[in-house]
Amino acid sequence: MSAGVLVALALAGCGTAGSTVRDDLPRYPETLKQATTLDVQVAREETVVRMTNTTGRSFGACRMWINGWYARELNGFGVGETLELPLNEFTDRYGTSFRAGGFFATERADTLAQAQLEVGNELLGLIVIGQAE
Repeated sequence: MSAGVLVALALAGCGTAGSTVRDDLPRYPETLKQATTLDVQVAREETVVRMTNTTGRSFGACRMWINGWYARELNGFGVGETLELPLNEFTDRYGTSFRAGGFFATERADTLAQAQLEVGNELLGLIVIGQAE
């Protein structure tokens, strides 16, 4: 076999790492339609997002979604509470973390385009501001 073919096969093998769906990780609830958008701003500050619950509604344990792909569990989100969440704690169904970027990052940061809360059988939109890359 030529050296070029061996290199191509080796690179193809590397591309399949992390391609197995893990049963212990959530999948985006595609059957749920976004019910409404809450008056909650999600501000990206390099490698973290910060948000304050400015609604009159308190949320118990729920899941936050980024870009309809990466998720993180929240213990709750009370009225007036501010959360600061590291972006690399959001993972997809393969166990891959959101690429948050930062000074020592070896890859370009992922764009934060959409944020939602999954609360029971509801999908609630959040307002994304302050995209930093």
